[in-house]
Amino acid sequence: MGVTEAPLKRELQILFSALCDGLRQEVRQRYLASMATNQDFSMTKEREAGVASSLASQLRLLGFGVQIDAYFPGGPSTRRPDFGIWLPASKKYIYLELKTTAWGADYRYYYQGAIKDIKKLYEDTNVQNQLNGLIALGFSKPEERPEQLLVGFKKLSKDITENFPYEKIGVQRIDLQDMDKRTTYAVIGLWFRKPIKEPNKES
Repeated sequence: MGVTEAPLKRELQILFSALCDGLRQEVRQRYLASMATNQDFSMTKEREAGVASSLASQLRLLGFGVQIDAYFPGGPSTRRPDFGIWLPASKKYIYLELKTTAWGADYRYYYQGAIKDIKKLYEDTNVQNQLNGLIALGFSKPEERPEQLLVGFKKLSKDITENFPYEKIGVQRIDLQDMDKRTTYAVIGLWFRKPIKEPNKES
């Protein structure tokens, strides 16, 4: 098939929705903690490992089996993706990299890290490792006009899908509703590798 099989794609779309909702809930919890303690718990200040941990907690609440900093099937000596995720309906174990492209106030937008991760995933020749994809996450600058981050993500998605065998599962803008002084909205994107076409077998 030229695109991800329908049952798997449906579950990936559920997972994507869970990521979007999970991020919104995490930012809200941090906002409430900041109000209570007068400390800054902004998600934009987290390193990727901290973001991964927060998102994993939300996914587990919805029944996904999530391992952070998982190993590909090749063993401990191989590269480690940020997530290994068991999809209970599809009964498949997938691997996702996470790349943060923007960190809110005082930072530039940087999309090349996401492209580099997709390139590394694409170049993995081990068939066992090829149920893989990329989560990209960005936080806008405050009072950003026009919405440069969302525009950048749309271009990133086009670059990925036109140059690599990955399809877009979703790209979504998430309004953070004045819950973080360092950012006004976030954007999450998820792309997943298309299955390799098997040659037609002669009867």
